[in-house]
Amino acid sequence: MGRHGKLEMGENLAMATAYPICLTVVFMGDSITFGQYVSSSLRWSDLIADKVNVCYLDTPINFMFANRGVSGETTRQGLERYPSDVQALCPDIMTLQFGLNDCNCWVTDRGLPRVSMAGYRANLVEMIVRARYFSVKHLILLTSHQTLRHKILPSGESLETQRIHYNQIVRDVAQETGVTLCDIEAEFLKYSHKELASLLLPYPDVLHLSPLGHEVYANVVGPFINRAIADIAKSSEHRHDQV
Repeated sequence: MGRHGKLEMGENLAMATAYPICLTVVFMGDSITFGQYVSSSLRWSDLIADKVNVCYLDTPINFMFANRGVSGETTRQGLERYPSDVQALCPDIMTLQFGLNDCNCWVTDRGLPRVSMAGYRANLVEMIVRARYFSVKHLILLTSHQTLRHKILPSGESLETQRIHYNQIVRDVAQETGVTLCDIEAEFLKYSHKELASLLLPYPDVLHLSPLGHEVYANVVGPFINRAIADIAKSSEHRHDQV
């Protein structure tokens, strides 16, 4: 894939458990997780799932992957469906990404963000607390990627400027709660303006990921999933050895 890298998922296969285990992986978020406007087979969560299944084909590790992205949602709305979409599944591993809707400002809200920064922080923390209560072993918290939406909103700032503020909250929450941070923004900063445009859907969208953008996401998030799988497999092996 050239500059966009290659999704390497099999590096920890030697650590795979000799005993059958079933792992549930949930991708929780908004339209970026859902994969709006692209085929489900091209979205980053499915690219990761396909690669994991192939790489672990000759091991006794089995997977259930669940994409729980809903377009247009904020963390407030995500919390409302958290019991059915996360808690009911009791995932072993989950990714969590919200923010592009939370920071957006609608004209009808007279410049207020859909979810305030204080509310956004509180919602992320509650999601993490609930995930731990329902025995999620690895939670990977994602920042949001750069967009090309620079129009000044009723708030007096562009969505891009707002997004940067909310991303810092994500980093702060990850540090405060001890979950794993996957800094998508930092990875996207490596690309020029022209390259960034190729990772997004064309104008007037310039926010949702293109198929190439989904590949980049898969290459960035995939190794985090792989390390989590290897860690759980190693722990499972250790428990069996103690029996």
